[in-house]
Amino acid sequence: MKKILPFLFLAILTAALTSSCQDEFCLDPTTPNLIIRFYDKDVVTEKKSIELKVWVENKDTIYNGVSTDSIYLPIDTKNSSVVYHIKSDDITEDITLSYTVEDKFVSKACGFKSIFNNITVNTTNNGWLNSFTTTTSDITNQNQAHVKIFH
Repeated sequence: MKKILPFLFLAILTAALTSSCQDEFCLDPTTPNLIIRFYDKDVVTEKKSIELKVWVENKDTIYNGVSTDSIYLPIDTKNSSVVYHIKSDDITEDITLSYTVEDKFVSKACGFKSIFNNITVNTTNNGWLNSFTTTTSDITNQNQAHVKIFH
C-alpha cells in the first residue's frame, strides 16, 4: 500500500494538471450599435460635427451637449423598432429605426449576438436634418456607418 500511494498521488496530480480547462475570452463586441455619421449638406463627402442631445423615449439620455460627427446608439433587441430623439439648436428630430432581429450564436465565450436585418429609417424632418441615406440593409457589425445624415 505504501508503494502504491506515491504512484497514485502522482497519477492524480498529472491528471489534474493536464485536464485543466482553458479560459475563453470574448474579445469582439457582440451585438452591434447603430452608427450614425453626420455630413455637410453642401459638401456631401465632408463630415460635419454637430452639437446634439440624443435620447430614447422612456430611457436615459445617451448624448447630452456633445459635439461630434458620429454617434453610436444601442438598438432595442426586444422590439422591432426604436425611436431616437436627436436635438440640435432647440429643434428635435425623431428618427425611427425599424428592423427584424436575428439571434446568432458566436461562441461559448461570447454567447449569442443579435443582428438587425431589413432596416428602414424614417425621420420627422423638422428643420436641421436636411436628408439622410442608409448605407446597408442589415446591421451586423460596427465597422462602418449605417446611416448618413446631411445637415
